[in-house]
Amino acid sequence: MVELKKIVETLNLDECARDLDLYVMILEQDKVVYLNKVAEENLGYTKEELLEKGIGGFLAYHPNFLTELKKELLKKHKHKTIIKFLTREGKIITLEAFFYKVELTPQKIFILMVGKDTGELTELRAKIEELEKNQRFSEFLRSLVHDFNNILQNTLKYLKNIEENVDKPEEVKRYKFLAEKTLKSWIDLNRLLIDYTKGIRDVLSSQLEMVSFLKNNLDIFQIIAGPKIQIQLSLGSLVNVFVPGEETFWRYIFLNFISNAKDAIEDEGKIEIALSLKTLEKKYLIIEIKDTGCGIPEENLEKIFLPFFTTKKESSGLGLFLVKNHITSLGGKLEVESKVNLGTTFKIWVPALSVTLLSPLKKSEIKKLKIILLEDEPEILASMQEILEGEGYQVWAFSNYEELEKNLDKISSPDLLITDYHMPGIKGFEVYQNLKQKFPDLKVLFLTGDLLSLAELPSFKLLLKPFTVEQLLAKIEEVML
Repeated sequence: MVELKKIVETLNLDECARDLDLYVMILEQDKVVYLNKVAEENLGYTKEELLEKGIGGFLAYHPNFLTELKKELLKKHKHKTIIKFLTREGKIITLEAFFYKVELTPQKIFILMVGKDTGELTELRAKIEELEKNQRFSEFLRSLVHDFNNILQNTLKYLKNIEENVDKPEEVKRYKFLAEKTLKSWIDLNRLLIDYTKGIRDVLSSQLEMVSFLKNNLDIFQIIAGPKIQIQLSLGSLVNVFVPGEETFWRYIFLNFISNAKDAIEDEGKIEIALSLKTLEKKYLIIEIKDTGCGIPEENLEKIFLPFFTTKKESSGLGLFLVKNHITSLGGKLEVESKVNLGTTFKIWVPALSVTLLSPLKKSEIKKLKIILLEDEPEILASMQEILEGEGYQVWAFSNYEELEKNLDKISSPDLLITDYHMPGIKGFEVYQNLKQKFPDLKVLFLTGDLLSLAELPSFKLLLKPFTVEQLLAKIEEVML
């Protein structure tokens, strides 16, 4: 005990610890051989009860604490950890503690513990977090108000268009569709606001089938992107894939990326959404969202996911921050690659819960397709026929519907109709309905340069002009799945 007294006096432990409200203990083996007044008074035990008693007797839990502590102190002379003590009244005191190995001789080794009650610190941290949350929420609301205003302006524009075209049923139908889609975005934002105020919910309890989700939402994505930007969907060999999360949040995620890509593309451009699978410790769906925009400077790449960081005048800087948080909460991650003047690719990794792939047999069947091609522009017709036949497809090509009708008897078991949606004297949809009476299993791909055709057609059966050969072939494969 002489050595122990020397340690206490040398370090002036009693006075220092009292001034700083620190808990101090000295252990020999696993027994308490010294504790200061602060520790004695707050734990509620008498010094006699604590001295010579194993420290494990008043730890709240963690039976292997001492064993692990000694292992750590063998590696280095100092170890920091959180330790919980049980008071006489049954309350738990949590300390942020430092343990030091004090070696007087090889045979005489003590462990010195100096700890601070984290109760006050925890309360202070909670207050700071609440203030930060309120600030984030304020900025989040500002961002939503901006989005709400955009939705209102677009809806009013569509209602005005309906009023101006009240005697044109087809135009009314188109603008009604656009207004409904836009108002659906309003509903999504309201749900997002409610979810934010409630905090992150257990999103893993819900699942979403990503392939059908993208097909069903491609039209609203295209409307947001505008007529000068083409959105291309590449599903690879995926028939369906289930991922955690709900539709509202996934729609918010994609709309955020598409809106950012639109801002980055100065005039005409392309946004590609591509799906693929990757197996590491488990199977992941990788969603790549690639644009042909201006790119992100290298010095900003590390900042874009920080809250409030933005290079735009009318932006809260919270979009990508919220998106990344949501993806992380799903057990995924978000990566970005970008080159100035070349474009940006965001890569979402999310757990794939269930997957169905296109069978190799079905892929080979796609290569044997029989296609009816209907296009009123002779040059486009000839070019497409050459491309399709070069891919091994059997093609019947016609420049007008009358010519197609005259040659129906020469067409045997076609698989797919590819037609311009606005043919002279008849719409592509009517052509398809007529042919379905003779060929019930016939599928269709509509071609159009009119963005408003989205109001009348399922987007996954539509290819916007102009398109590349790769886009045409990918869309054929998608339609035939």
